[in-house]
Amino acid sequence: MKWEEVREMYPNQFVKVEVIESHVENGKEYVDEVAFIKAIGDGKAAMKEFLKCKEKQIVYSTKNPKFIIEVVKNIGIRRGI
Repeated sequence: MKWEEVREMYPNQFVKVEVIESHVENGKEYVDEVAFIKAIGDGKAAMKEFLKCKEKQIVYSTKNPKFIIEVVKNIGIRRGI
């Protein structure tokens, strides 16, 4: 399902989706296709659902015209001895 279709079906809501297809450009992941999981009521419920997400799942607002994820490289944690 395309992101535009999800936005039309569930306007101005948070939704939980699984990323099916995406591409990376300039440090940003552009999501092309998703599998809809469920609609979520409000921001508080969205945060609880976000914490339960498995790999490739994400909670995102349909207010956003494009589905873009900022790619952050894991630099690791160092500690002094």
